[in-house]
Amino acid sequence: MAYSKEDKEKALNLIKAGVPIIEVSRDLNINRGTLNNWIKKSKDKQTNDSSIENIKKQIETISKRAPTEANSRKLAMLTKSLERLEKQSKKIDRKKKANQEIIYSEDVKVFRDKMLHPDYGLYEYQRKFIEDNSRFRVWLKSRQIGATYGCSGECLVDAMSGMDQLILSASETQALKWYEEIHKHAEKLGILLDGSKSEIKVPSGATIYIFANNFRTIQGFSGSVWMDEFAWYLNPKRIWEAFIPSITSVKAGETKARITILSTPFEQDSLFHKLCVDTEKYYMFSRHHTTIYDAVKDGLDVDVAVLKDLFDADSWAMMYECVFADDDSSLFPIKLIKSCVKDYMYYTPPYQNVLWSGYDVGRVKHLSVLSALDKLEGKYVLAIQDMFKNASFEAQKTVLREHLNLYLKANMRIDKTGIGMDLAEGMERKYPSRVEGISFTASSKEFMALNLKKMFEDKMIVIPNDPYLIADIHSIKKKAGAQKMIYYSNENKNGHADRFWSLALAAKKLDFLDRGESGESKGGAIIL
Repeated sequence: MAYSKEDKEKALNLIKAGVPIIEVSRDLNINRGTLNNWIKKSKDKQTNDSSIENIKKQIETISKRAPTEANSRKLAMLTKSLERLEKQSKKIDRKKKANQEIIYSEDVKVFRDKMLHPDYGLYEYQRKFIEDNSRFRVWLKSRQIGATYGCSGECLVDAMSGMDQLILSASETQALKWYEEIHKHAEKLGILLDGSKSEIKVPSGATIYIFANNFRTIQGFSGSVWMDEFAWYLNPKRIWEAFIPSITSVKAGETKARITILSTPFEQDSLFHKLCVDTEKYYMFSRHHTTIYDAVKDGLDVDVAVLKDLFDADSWAMMYECVFADDDSSLFPIKLIKSCVKDYMYYTPPYQNVLWSGYDVGRVKHLSVLSALDKLEGKYVLAIQDMFKNASFEAQKTVLREHLNLYLKANMRIDKTGIGMDLAEGMERKYPSRVEGISFTASSKEFMALNLKKMFEDKMIVIPNDPYLIADIHSIKKKAGAQKMIYYSNENKNGHADRFWSLALAAKKLDFLDRGESGESKGGAIIL
């Protein structure tokens, strides 16, 4: 059967508007095979606006005809199609508006071009992110790939446009890193800076503000926003509500304020997780994804096999493979851990009241970790957590002696399982009343893990916002055994939560567990 050009155009407009093919076939009396063939061969380049106009003309024509059942059905179909097209058109307009690229002045472009030149030293994935001029960007990335370094250079160059830059970090330590990296770029680019560690003055007259993770300190500022390690913020929603208005209608010349969010993953269903995966609600964001493997492929000089040996499988997946944490099987749910994390806290020895210490022994594959608790305002604060990789046993003995000689009231429990036996026995002989070797058995691990969990539940412990420590704590799992619950960590070739066990050893003597008449803890668990 032959169809007119008008019939074909009408059918394709309806299908483009979202009307199901079966409905178009029935209402226009056109074979479905013919419609599919038109769609396949169609090179229709009409815009949404022209399609809308065509449907409006059809509605106008049919409205003038006699009100038969067929005409009424066609009119209803066309009206529905028009609504769909207009809705789609508005959405496209919003996306276009949101995804407008930042346009830089020629002066600023000189600095950008210099930084993006291969001789400057950035890796391809760093340059690719910087070359994305979208106003809204989110970067799901591995640790230790230089994301902060790349972004700090871009932040400095953006500030040269005259636009204030607002950097928010997950901790004071990370905030200091931004300050240091910005100054490295300033030296390479020949930009003279002034100001302080929290307010860097740029020759353009703009200021780079660097904040630690606290929503109370950031309200009232305006400019482009940089949120570093956003997944690890303690109050991401409040931070978002306080910081995002900073870009509203802000311009410096032709340059508009922008939002850049970068982080390793943490919990599922968090705001950062939604920013990464919900392309409908957060349609305005361009998205980047860089695992440790992607970075190495682009030239990052890292021995992945050696690095991987320092982590259990879950922590490695989260920190380096961009996998969001599964909370269901963890002994320490994310909400519980976060309830004992302090915003501004970081390790700054010496402390005055360090009394409880723990040392998890490693040599080649595993880290050796020294943790120490200080009592402040009625709570036990993780004041020290030092890691030692591939340290000789003689060097480890020196570290432990220095710690015990500095903190004369401190006691210490040392993992004496396997390679730790000689180290523990030697320290016990030198400090007989202060050092105790602990064999890692099912029952001793049960007590230490459940005792530490009780401290978290009672809000008697405070830890810093240290992603590596938090990942180790979260990696301790639970599962149903034949007769009772079994708690375990991934003690395999990829590590075994060394930071967690060091902390658990330090807290062992505090004994927060509720014990029955038999003296046994009521946890009823076996730790593997």
